[in-house]
Amino acid sequence: MWLLLFAGMVAGVANLTVSYDTRIFYSERNELLLQLRDFERKFSHNNNILFVISPRDEVGGKIATVETLQALVEITDRAWRLPHSTQVESLSNFPRIVSDDAAFSVLEMVPSSTGLTPEQAVAIEKEALDDPQVVNRLLSSDGRATGINVNFRLPHSASAEVREITQAAHQFVRQIESDYPQLQVHLTGNVMLMTTFNEASHVDARLLVPVALLVAAIIVAIFLRSRNGTISVLSILGVASMASIGVAGWFGHIITPASIAAPIIVISIALASTIHVVIAVKHELASGLDNAAAIRQAVRSNATAVGLTNLTTAVGFLAMNRADAPPLNDMGNIVFAGIVLSYLLTFTWLPAMLTLLPMQPSPDRSAVLMAGVGRLVNRLRWFLLALVVGCVLATVNGLTQIRLDDDFIRYFDSRFEYRVASDFAEERLTGLNIMEFDLETDMDGGVYTADYQHFLTRFAEWLKAQPGVVSVADISEITRRIHKAMRVDSEPARMGIPENADLISQYFLLYELSLPYGASLTDRINVSRSSSRVTIIMRELTSGEIRTLHEAATAWLAQNAPNNTATTGISINVLFAYLSSTNIRSMIVSTLASIFIIGLIIAAALRSLAYGVLSLATNLLPAIVGFGLWGYFIQDIGIAGAVITTMTLGIVVDDTIHFLMKYRKQRASGATPAAAIEAVFSTVGLAMVITSVSLAVGFFVLALSGFQINRSLGIQTSVIVVVALGICWFMLPPLLRLMDRETTGRKLAGGA
Repeated sequence: MWLLLFAGMVAGVANLTVSYDTRIFYSERNELLLQLRDFERKFSHNNNILFVISPRDEVGGKIATVETLQALVEITDRAWRLPHSTQVESLSNFPRIVSDDAAFSVLEMVPSSTGLTPEQAVAIEKEALDDPQVVNRLLSSDGRATGINVNFRLPHSASAEVREITQAAHQFVRQIESDYPQLQVHLTGNVMLMTTFNEASHVDARLLVPVALLVAAIIVAIFLRSRNGTISVLSILGVASMASIGVAGWFGHIITPASIAAPIIVISIALASTIHVVIAVKHELASGLDNAAAIRQAVRSNATAVGLTNLTTAVGFLAMNRADAPPLNDMGNIVFAGIVLSYLLTFTWLPAMLTLLPMQPSPDRSAVLMAGVGRLVNRLRWFLLALVVGCVLATVNGLTQIRLDDDFIRYFDSRFEYRVASDFAEERLTGLNIMEFDLETDMDGGVYTADYQHFLTRFAEWLKAQPGVVSVADISEITRRIHKAMRVDSEPARMGIPENADLISQYFLLYELSLPYGASLTDRINVSRSSSRVTIIMRELTSGEIRTLHEAATAWLAQNAPNNTATTGISINVLFAYLSSTNIRSMIVSTLASIFIIGLIIAAALRSLAYGVLSLATNLLPAIVGFGLWGYFIQDIGIAGAVITTMTLGIVVDDTIHFLMKYRKQRASGATPAAAIEAVFSTVGLAMVITSVSLAVGFFVLALSGFQINRSLGIQTSVIVVVALGICWFMLPPLLRLMDRETTGRKLAGGA
């Protein structure tokens, strides 16, 4: 029956799609996303590829040579033939203004005709390096690297177009390096980032899922030392993880680098659930029961505890639906499906497998060893309690060191071409983070007024003075250039800008008519000429630093902008800068609700409010310790920090539930607190070790991911799981002894 169900669920894999869209991390109600869409409707999308070109001779090579400049002209012309391209910007076609006594014209920076001389090349380099619109944007400050920026028109869902553009861009690079062997080319930009999101999903799926299964197999084989038991457990892990992905396909989920972590998490959680039953079967076989009786007893003794642990874990992952990032919602829902499947499989598929492939009885030495651990914990309980409390307090200060910070450009590690190219571009040419401002005048033609132009100039100068800003583009710079070239001495001017709005309007009309092929002002000024776009390029700024600049710019505009022109910055980089803080805010209520629900579940199951409170207290501490250690050693945490507490609370409470249920059962049968604790260790101690090791190692597999969010999630969760086992073993028993004084033979009344 399960094989038929499995086939039906796995068939949903055919419906899975992989997203190329970097905006998939934002919900449709995200205010910044809505603002970005409004901005792009007004001006244009920033769907670009930046071709970073540099001489292979990195010591003596220069861009401003006759050979390289002529090559740049040819490459720029050919770049127009890339599919879906709408604009090509480079040093060669950058518009420069020249004039005579009567008029001005706009020429390309590098003449298209042959016959360029070395002297002209030197003059071009000098002019370019003196131009703030060129340096650190299209030409590096040392003249050793240049960029060709190609923008593309893409529909809302552009998977096919992105694939086509990427393939054409790689072929274009191969052709450039073949035709001009003295040059090397690196590809970066938003379109390449879209491609890398897709690539990361495939790389992680091919690498992490097999590694997670292999790790699980090693763990089970080491601890069970039973071929049939190992096969039975691994079969559930494979079925649950694959079926959960199939279910995601039937529900139309989109696979992203974040949600691809779901099957790895399902494998870890399913292993933690099934291992309790298999260990119990092994224990019953060692005590003399036959296989059928051992399976029945193992199922009977673990059904409630495993059900509770799966329920609390499910609550934690369902709470991820409150995150503002759809990939995190998808991850939570896929893992939830995997939890439900693994629970059902544990009590149907697993008994059937253990019946068909029975485990052989073997001496259970682990019970004796674990009982010894229980005696040691009883004997050293006050020392262990003080030690754990001291360690927890020592890590609390680390919480103050945590920064909600990451680097959007470096979400991917160096195994991805995009990361290598981006590092090269930021080191050799320009920044890759941008911020845009839509500055309104609230009147048609208002961009040509002198007051507005002066305001743009002041804002641009303020932006240039900010740390990390390497380039600022605004239309007041065009006004100053034209006015300077025209040498209209009789016209009153301030800061190089004439006071006559009609004159400025004429300047822009003539300028636009004179622009080279493909160049336009429509992406800088809106149709009604009531607003213009200010673009800044930032180099090597983290998300926290971008937020700081964004808030400072917003405050400056609120104080200095004319009426109705105050606004805030926007771009995909701004959205990512606020990604972690937005999701943490959206998860606060969900986390508190999860804590309350999990506490009620445990209290109801154990029929003891005290146990419910105790379990939550001891299971919140691992998160505190984990984040404290993170603050001491790493500090920066991004979007993964938004869901770790909610997610891990449901996971780490598993050991506590098994411990408390077995302890309560022992006390109800008349055992003293000390004897009950020793019995708990002997019966479930090994299973607790295996579940904690499997969860910690399983999540640590995510550290192999090339995607920063998965790495942080995996490492942090692994730390929290290990800490949780230590607190459950060394802090929970002393607290139980304090709550439940040693009254020999006293039984629990109603679970209290």
